[in-house]
Amino acid sequence: MPDRPRRAASLAALLALLTLSGACGGPSPAPPVTSASESPSASASPAESPTARSAARPVVVGRAPADLRDVDWKQVPVPGEFCGVPGLVRFGSGNEARATSTVWGQVEISRGLRVQYGDTDEDGRDEAVLSVGCSDEVTMNDQIAMGFVVYTHAGNDLAVLGSITPRRKTDQYTTLLTGAEFAPGRIIVHEKWYRPNDAHCCPSGDATTVWLHEDGRLTPGTTRVAS
Repeated sequence: MPDRPRRAASLAALLALLTLSGACGGPSPAPPVTSASESPSASASPAESPTARSAARPVVVGRAPADLRDVDWKQVPVPGEFCGVPGLVRFGSGNEARATSTVWGQVEISRGLRVQYGDTDEDGRDEAVLSVGCSDEVTMNDQIAMGFVVYTHAGNDLAVLGSITPRRKTDQYTTLLTGAEFAPGRIIVHEKWYRPNDAHCCPSGDATTVWLHEDGRLTPGTTRVAS
């Protein structure tokens, strides 16, 4: 049986590779960001989390600097909804955390190493997109779900705007998200999907989905299959 650190490193490396390939109502309260020494390495907060498509209201996760590029992302929790984990998942000193999924049971949540930035609401301050992945500790499947978490300002706070998940789905492996482009009122997300004869390493299908940012919400729009 492969050891967990090796699989965790594999998933973290995949997330790093994928991110490198890509270019309002009041907020509801959630637990503040804590230091790695204060927070468990794998716990899901009981606080409210966004739905699979969009947050009804941004969920505050801590204070925010004027520029989100100054955020210490190692201290920021992520919503586990993309993997069926309720609430917020907090990390320890590394980039992986164990949690319980309502779909797959015990899973490991990983976050990417590079954050993408862009201004979609034209307020002069960038939003941020962080990639996240999910591995199944029972079947040893390193790729059961992935998503993008979108963070924004809510006044002086850092908040989760919503989660983005692949829209071009097949019966093969999980579709990958490879990059995000920012435009006024939208985020264009690039997807790589698996054709029937594609190897696990190499999805050959390309698609893009336009996610609309309107009234403090993220909703999926049109998905265009390019190949």
